[in-house]
Amino acid sequence: MLDIIMIIIFAVAIFLVIYHHAIYPLLLKIAAKDKKVKTPKITARRYIFSDEDKKLNCFSIIIPAFNEAKFIAEKIRNLSVIDYPSDRYELILLCDGCQDNTHDIARQTLAELACHDLKVQLINFTDNRGKVAVLKEGVSRAKFDNIVFSDVSALLPVNSLLMLASHFKNPTVGAVSGGYQFIQKGTAGEQCYWRYQSMVKARESSIASVLGAHGAFYALRKSCYQEVPEDTINDDFLIPMNVIKQGYRVIYEPRVVAIELEQVNLEQDMSRRLRIAAGNFQQLIYLLPLLSPKYGWNAVNFASGKALRAITPFILVFIFACNIYLLPIHYLFLLIFSCQVFLYSLVLFINLFHISPKLNALKLICYLVNGYWVALKGSLKYIFGLQEKIWTKI
Repeated sequence: MLDIIMIIIFAVAIFLVIYHHAIYPLLLKIAAKDKKVKTPKITARRYIFSDEDKKLNCFSIIIPAFNEAKFIAEKIRNLSVIDYPSDRYELILLCDGCQDNTHDIARQTLAELACHDLKVQLINFTDNRGKVAVLKEGVSRAKFDNIVFSDVSALLPVNSLLMLASHFKNPTVGAVSGGYQFIQKGTAGEQCYWRYQSMVKARESSIASVLGAHGAFYALRKSCYQEVPEDTINDDFLIPMNVIKQGYRVIYEPRVVAIELEQVNLEQDMSRRLRIAAGNFQQLIYLLPLLSPKYGWNAVNFASGKALRAITPFILVFIFACNIYLLPIHYLFLLIFSCQVFLYSLVLFINLFHISPKLNALKLICYLVNGYWVALKGSLKYIFGLQEKIWTKI
């Protein structure tokens, strides 16, 4: 009897992995195919003043900064040339206990002639309070009804606010997430995975709402903002998900792309992925109510995408361990176990000897296996309370 139960659980675990990576994207493709979505036109203003400017939404751009001396000047200059009426947006720049000269560079840049029209609140905190606390402070200081969150190291297209204004004309839209890409391309496996994620986001958005946003560039109605716990790791996921819980849609807009300037080394990338993994597990706990059927497709998307992704590392460990138990039962389990051992050994060999695979499929497999290994460590860090509470520069 125990053997039968173990076989059933083993089969279910394998199905969940296959469902998350293959069946769910296929379901999204089928559902999105029959969904006719009218994409709003992004106004082409071309820096020309007109009476139409008065009809545009007003935005408060909130940017937390911690040790961003390298990019802060470019970010300020970038926002000063946004194609939008200067009286209809403001910058709230919050330096959170920086240990470098971020605040001094920001003040000097704001004094440049090209930045004189930029409406700015420059706040300098003596102590490092943490990103969530700083975002909360920024929202409390916002003068306008719509909020934009952005990272210092991400440059925004000149039509980014015009895009947001076009989407916020729809009263059912509570938040909008822009596209995102690195200025320098990553590995082939990483590029393939990002294309896959962008496709999933676009289809989720067309059916119901995209799950979460990217901290590089997203916006929401101030009335939809709800505070998140101060120990929140992935704030750019929880904040938009709270918008969904209030009955609004969160839209993904790939036509306007934020460009990430920062190039991270292997150690920094590992730290970043560990933190995101810990956040994925944390947000699963915080957002369990979103699995309720009352949220419709959003519940399906959350369960199939984010929830399953958070627990997949543990499912893979269970499959491996359960497979060992089932080895004496049938030669099929020996075959499956051999495949697992070969796959994990191959990825380990590639990592140890720093081999660059030529096959794109193998590159993707390496990226996924390494990603889930990091996700497992990140989740365990969160479970055992080892995740740092205050944000650090990664």
